[in-house]
Amino acid sequence: MGKAIKCHPMIAQFYANRAEMCRLIDNLDQAIADGQQAVKIDPKSAIAHSNLGIAWYHKGELDKAEACQQEALRLDPAYLPAINNLGSICRDRKDRPGAVAMYRKALALRPDFIESANNLGAVLVEMEDPEEGLKVLIDVIRARPNYAEAHCNVGNAFLALENFPKAELAFQNATRLQKDYVEAYEGLARCAQEQRNLKEAEAFAQQALDLKPRPATYSLLGGIYSEQSFPEKATLAYDKALGMNPELVSAWLGKGHLQMELGKMDEAEASFQRALDLDPGNIAPRLSLTQVRKTKADDENFAALQEAGKDIATMPATKAISLHFALGKAYEDLKQHDEAFPHYLEGCRLKRERIEYNADNNHLIAQNIAKMFTKERLAALRGAGDDSRTPIFVLGMPRSGTTLTETIIASHPDVYGAGELPDLLQIIGKPLGEPEVGYPLNVEFLSHEELTRMGAQYVEQLKTRSPGAKHITDKMPANYLGVGLIHLMLPNAKIIHVRRNPVDTCLSAFTRLFNKSQHQSYDMRDLGRYYCDYMSIMAHWRDVLPTGSFYEIQYEDLVANQEEESRKLIAYCGLEWNEACLDPHKTERNVKTASVTQVRQPVYKSSVERWRVYEKFLGPLLEELQPVLPKG
Repeated sequence: MGKAIKCHPMIAQFYANRAEMCRLIDNLDQAIADGQQAVKIDPKSAIAHSNLGIAWYHKGELDKAEACQQEALRLDPAYLPAINNLGSICRDRKDRPGAVAMYRKALALRPDFIESANNLGAVLVEMEDPEEGLKVLIDVIRARPNYAEAHCNVGNAFLALENFPKAELAFQNATRLQKDYVEAYEGLARCAQEQRNLKEAEAFAQQALDLKPRPATYSLLGGIYSEQSFPEKATLAYDKALGMNPELVSAWLGKGHLQMELGKMDEAEASFQRALDLDPGNIAPRLSLTQVRKTKADDENFAALQEAGKDIATMPATKAISLHFALGKAYEDLKQHDEAFPHYLEGCRLKRERIEYNADNNHLIAQNIAKMFTKERLAALRGAGDDSRTPIFVLGMPRSGTTLTETIIASHPDVYGAGELPDLLQIIGKPLGEPEVGYPLNVEFLSHEELTRMGAQYVEQLKTRSPGAKHITDKMPANYLGVGLIHLMLPNAKIIHVRRNPVDTCLSAFTRLFNKSQHQSYDMRDLGRYYCDYMSIMAHWRDVLPTGSFYEIQYEDLVANQEEESRKLIAYCGLEWNEACLDPHKTERNVKTASVTQVRQPVYKSSVERWRVYEKFLGPLLEELQPVLPKG
């Protein structure tokens, strides 16, 4: 093209063509220079103005990009690429309704204009309306089956709908069609992250970074590192993302949650506020603001939530779910319980409609655990494992007091609190046998050698969180499923089971929008059955394991007699008493749970019997919990 320009230096199309080539290889300065030359030679060319606008757009100069597209439309009011490009400019400015209007305008002129249809589907997903987005995107793929970007957008829609297998398939289709598709690898990373396959998620994110370093990928990696309990790595990743793009909302949100986990509440609030300032229509920052501080009656955020709530019935479900939980939390802070609980009920109803959870399957898991872990099998497998004394497990139901218990232990100078780790469940869940089966049926194929290998693998991964620590806590609540295996593969590990009033525990879960998993929490009957299954599993461990295999502590006793219970807890861990354990809220550590704000306060008793103010709403839950409720 350079030779052609040399031979014919006054042909605008040659410059326009080279400008587009340079843009595609990220040589934006040359693309702009050539685009400007094309416009200078032929100022009446809509194509030249539009292509120059695209170069300015990729340079981040949205005002200049818009001016070029507007000039293209002045010259040719039906020039579809310019209309489409104006939609993309609106999208970048977070003016999503404006983007939708532009894309629909292009489609009104030409219904088969695939690029605008694809962009429309993508922006509808961004507007938290993945169902509508999918309708558009499926038609795009029918018209152009090999359109990689459309497959990627379909993946994003299924990801928003929490249909991870379909999302994963769509992202795989995108990478098959375009080997270097960075956004599709990011999508695969998010799928793996949502399913708690964090090593796999990290690998996909790194693959995306190897192709092209993008701020969005660093932000994604920050979340993955945070979930793996690597707060320093997470901080660096978020800072890298914001260094490349200070207006990246996902990075401000992720950094804010990390700051909350680290106890930096003022900094977290500032990060959430920054995210809100950048994207005022986004409910996520407002939900985060309700979590980082208690709502007050004159709170500007509360007023904005109430105003948004006027349209909640017509909102896309994804957005409405977050808003219902935010309003529930705000009204509860103001002790307006009759206003709060209907929002929790509706938020849970909408959430339950979009997730797959089967209480019968969970009950079968509980039955299989009892079937596989007999006294005879435990006796036959005992005597192997890794002899490390580093691990301290804190487990039980979510929202039962595991975070407070872990923080008391982690306040001791010899203990590092690693928080909720996915490691154990991933190790014990490895399929074994022929045909391969997962936990708990894979227990049938365990050997002494396999148990020793599993124990060593767990300890090795655990120590990456704090290589010099004498003891490291792991407070993944769901580890209660594997107490028998912990006993076999880590015979010297300490295991602490935290118990709490069944109704308070379940209510606390029901009124929380969890970041991931905990799918049993969005229906009272599912939740009640899950609690009963949990109780049956813990009863089985008491029956088949030797006395003293694990320590049990009651949350209500802990908050009522903090020093006495804390001393017994520390003694069980084999540690000398340290006064710091009486002030767990002062401990500087990473806390990744729904209790992140509570644990930063002195121990309080206000959560005991919290369920009483909501009793009239809890009929289905109380009915399911009857077998485990105290009598009388």
